[in-house]
Amino acid sequence: MPEKTLPEVRRARLRPVDRTSELAWIAEHGSEYRGEWVVLDGKRLIAHGSDPQSLFKQARFQGVEGPLVTRIDEEPAAFTGGWL
Repeated sequence: MPEKTLPEVRRARLRPVDRTSELAWIAEHGSEYRGEWVVLDGKRLIAHGSDPQSLFKQARFQGVEGPLVTRIDEEPAAFTGGWL
C-alpha cells in the first residue's frame, strides 16, 4: 500500500487589515441602518441596502479595493455578562 503524503503548506501572504475606523463608524451610526447591509471604506459609507453583492460591486466600481461589507442587526445584542 503506497504511503500518502500531504501537500506542502505555504504561509499566506495576506497583510492584516485594521478595521478600527469601520468599527467606530458602526458604533456611531449603526443604529441608523438597522436591518440593512452597509459597505464601508474607513469612516466613509459607500452604500447601504438589502443586497450585499450589488453593494460590494458598487464599492469596487468606485475603486475601493477592500471594503467592509456587514449587516447591521435589527436589535442590539442583549448583554449577557455578569451575574444573573
